Amino acid sequence: MDRTHTRIATPRFSTVAKRTVGAPGWRPLVVVALAALLGPLGREDEKPPAPPAAPDQAHKDSAGAAEAASDAPRLSTTDAAFVLTFAGDKGAFADSSKLDAVPEASRGMVRVKLLSGPDAPAGSVWVANLRKPDADGEFQLSTVARADFEELALGQGLSSKVTVPEGLEPPEQLPAAPAGTVVVYKTAWCGVCKKLEAYLKKKGVAYETKDVEKDRGAAAELKAKAAKQGGWKGSVPVIEVGDTLITGFDRARLEKLLG
Repeated sequence: MDRTHTRIATPRFSTVAKRTVGAPGWRPLVVVALAALLGPLGREDEKPPAPPAAPDQAHKDSAGAAEAASDAPRLSTTDAAFVLTFAGDKGAFADSSKLDAVPEASRGMVRVKLLSGPDAPAGSVWVANLRKPDADGEFQLSTVARADFEELALGQGLSSKVTVPEGLEPPEQLPAAPAGTVVVYKTAWCGVCKKLEAYLKKKGVAYETKDVEKDRGAAAELKAKAAKQGGWKGSVPVIEVGDTLITGFDRARLEKLLG
């Protein structure tokens, strides 16, 4: 055996290198690194910059409301394509296509249905004040909430006639009502009375009711109280707020008295 040279073992670096590069965890690391570097460059779903701030929304809403008011239709006396709904006798609502059919007491707020014109916005109805025509004889329409129309229409001081019982004898003494006391003198059939009570309930006002047809004592009491304030004309409802009597459903006066 030749021993003139010594055999040196060759390190197996190449084998180690192959195993390192080919290790199972290497490729995912490379993919993640490339995605982090190249991802932002290759995305196509980038959103554009946010637009500048819009003008003040309150100003826009105000302008829109003014424009809508100016665009509201008008009721012409020469146009027959409409139906008027108004508060009639006993608080019942009536319909007519004639302006002259609307009683004076109900002309302040009348619902207008335009048969050939635009509908009111959703949840609203067109209304007109027939006491205030324009210079050309037409009436400007506006809107109120459909649910509030009956209350507002009847709340113009309307009342219903009632037959006063004969031979009423006023009570010997009428004690002063406590401060804040509210009493409604009414009849069972009076539609205006019902709307007045609904109004009081909505406002959360506690009140007492007295039927002047069924209770002669209540009718006599009302007649005696009203004698001090001009007399009772035989209409209901009559509402007593403290020491003040109001005949009819006068919504504006009640707002002031009840707050």
